[in-house]
Amino acid sequence: MKNFIQIAQGVNVTPLAMELHQHPELWNVDMERLRPTAPHRDSDDIWVRYNDKAPYLKSGDWSTFNDAHESIWYPAFYALPSLRKLIFDLMAAVQGERLGGVLIWRLKPGHAIHPHRDAGWHVDYYDKFNICVQGNPEGKFIYTDHDEAIIAAAGDVHRFINTENHTVVNNGTEDMIVLCACIKTHNYDERYRRGHD
Repeated sequence: MKNFIQIAQGVNVTPLAMELHQHPELWNVDMERLRPTAPHRDSDDIWVRYNDKAPYLKSGDWSTFNDAHESIWYPAFYALPSLRKLIFDLMAAVQGERLGGVLIWRLKPGHAIHPHRDAGWHVDYYDKFNICVQGNPEGKFIYTDHDEAIIAAAGDVHRFINTENHTVVNNGTEDMIVLCACIKTHNYDERYRRGHD
């Protein structure tokens, strides 16, 4: 596949799934990606790590919020202790050099993340990795300009390219839940493909 690289299968995500069940109050505390016109508007978010909001809340000027920054931990990181092992095991597996944004997204049955391409400093600087926390056979991550899609099971880990036009659809009966981590690597895709040619 051109836009997906499978990193691992069978990662133990059960502790995180249980913690998420115990903390429904964490969903949609941060609504910036869920604006009525945003591609993620029909999904739910938990922000684990990103730019510090405090100075932007104080100034009211959000124009540089997505510019270059050093990410910080949000309260959800401390409420979901199993995140630490998942994130840092992934960092080690891909030889990560710097950790950027981390979020958890949920897509309920019958909903979609609408087709879009991601852009900006954060997208250009970091590689993006998904750990499937909960999937179903009717939930698909699709590249709309390519004949390419995956159905991820719980514990699957993928590198994916988010600058290509993509969508996610959940036509199943169970939620899809994914942990997304943005990691700066040293030519990860090139190194991976050299080892698998």
